[in-house]
Amino acid sequence: MEKKWMKTSDDMACKLALLPIAAVLIGLLPPATFATSNHGFRATLTRVHPYPGNYSAAARRDGRRLASLSIADTGRARVRTSSSSSQRGLLQALVENGAGAYHMTLSVGTPSLAFPAVLDTGSDLTWTQCALCTACFAQPTPLFDPAASSTFSTLPCASPHCQALPSAFRSCNATGCAYDYRYTVGFTAGYLAADTLAVGDDAAAPFFPGVVFGCSTANGGDMDGASGIVGLGRGALSLVSQLGVGRFSYCLRSDADAGASPILFGALAANVTGGGAQSTPLLQNPVPGRRAPYYYVNLTGVTVGQTELPVTSGTFGFTAAGDGGVIVDSGTTLTYLAEAGYAMVREAFVSQSQAAGLTTTVSGEPYDLDLCFAAGAAGDVGTVPRLVVRFAGGAEYDVPWRSYFDFVDEGGSVACLLVLPTRGVSVIGNVMQMDMHVLYDLDGGTFSFAPADCASL
Repeated sequence: MEKKWMKTSDDMACKLALLPIAAVLIGLLPPATFATSNHGFRATLTRVHPYPGNYSAAARRDGRRLASLSIADTGRARVRTSSSSSQRGLLQALVENGAGAYHMTLSVGTPSLAFPAVLDTGSDLTWTQCALCTACFAQPTPLFDPAASSTFSTLPCASPHCQALPSAFRSCNATGCAYDYRYTVGFTAGYLAADTLAVGDDAAAPFFPGVVFGCSTANGGDMDGASGIVGLGRGALSLVSQLGVGRFSYCLRSDADAGASPILFGALAANVTGGGAQSTPLLQNPVPGRRAPYYYVNLTGVTVGQTELPVTSGTFGFTAAGDGGVIVDSGTTLTYLAEAGYAMVREAFVSQSQAAGLTTTVSGEPYDLDLCFAAGAAGDVGTVPRLVVRFAGGAEYDVPWRSYFDFVDEGGSVACLLVLPTRGVSVIGNVMQMDMHVLYDLDGGTFSFAPADCASL
């Protein structure tokens, strides 16, 4: 770490000593609605590691992430700090993010420091690494220095935002409200703070005062080009909740070379339109103690080719204990289906592969995937079985083939199903969301989507 990014412990202590009154005042404030957010604002997203050729890295990263997303007691990838299933259901994103992620720019402090953060609808806490940092990953920007910001304050443990942290990962120390998320792989630890924050990467980016975020001073993992995470989940700590933004939408470009992808907040996140526009209700986990900050949807049916799979309410639904369910998650790359549902999809693809001209299966192990085929000299996978998924309320998504089946090597000789099994919560990842305008309407309680030209939004 470069020494110029650091402050001494005495410097930090002096800075924090000046702020207890402000900390208490901010800590007692409820999530605020700022005037600017009512009118809406936008930012841009940049994809990490264009495809093809990086699905393997994304699958490995997803596997580690699923350990933190899953609320099922799978017998593997358990959280070390708590045996409580309700606490497991409230985990934030795993520290290790990279291939397949989308980054957006945030700025924090006065004067402000801009940094790239991973877009994550599967977590609440927005955080970045801060000085003094004792164990941190390499990042592309300087560490945020709290002592250099005139608008910075720490939060006391009695603050509502501190109490919103899962109790198993919350503690009090001389700094104030501390957190320590420990996972089977990776960890992040630090303290909650409040400061002025801007969303976006241009001069017109709106600034919001007193936004609560995490100052992480010890981390294990690799963010691969990001300096933190922006949490857009449904809980009290998320950025959308704090800003009082009742809706947000984005459109993820499949072609990273075509430019950045738009993300829109508030009034700018208009309803999705067009003949293909679909909507489905957002669900909550039915077990109160398991209400994680996830965007749950009700997946009711799947068609592969001409075969309607025998999906029942129990295939992708919640168990009595609150396990299972299906979430839409920008921080996961591929799509993961509960084992019983995945087995149906896999069998249907194998049985219909001959009609697609994909008669030779090959091992998916070198690509960290499961069902792979030799694409043949023509490299044609455009005739793979059609995939349609249906949701409660009549919403139907005819998935573009490259959002679920694609070449995985540079030569185009191997193509694989970009869907994998999971023992926990099922996840619709960002690859299956590409080239779609998707809208999270928190006020209306719906998730909407439609095919879109992302450049036109």
